[in-house]
Amino acid sequence: MAIIIKTNNPSKLLDIIYEGIEKYNLGKWTIATDGRITPSSLLWKNEAFLKPQIWVEESELRFGLIKRKDRKNVTSKLYTHFHMKLIEMLLSNLDSHFESVTATSMKTDPDDF
Repeated sequence: MAIIIKTNNPSKLLDIIYEGIEKYNLGKWTIATDGRITPSSLLWKNEAFLKPQIWVEESELRFGLIKRKDRKNVTSKLYTHFHMKLIEMLLSNLDSHFESVTATSMKTDPDDF
């Protein structure tokens, strides 16, 4: 259930995402102190997190889904919403910074749940 973004410069794209969230509130996201992101709407905030990982050799920026510690499982509704909102933000605002974005349907590195 990871989001895999193909880009020439994954580190730069992650910096742009963080800067956009901090300055422009791109798609209403919040950045946790450890770099994970979560939607800022009350309904979804801290229900799960997307943790970025840079895969240099593959030219990829990946976001793995991390469940909240007290959550027993991740529902399809939850991961669908998180995937949909992140991909929407990327395509709406940062499409010139990457080649493609893929959402996996099964647990994929760096998912952790």
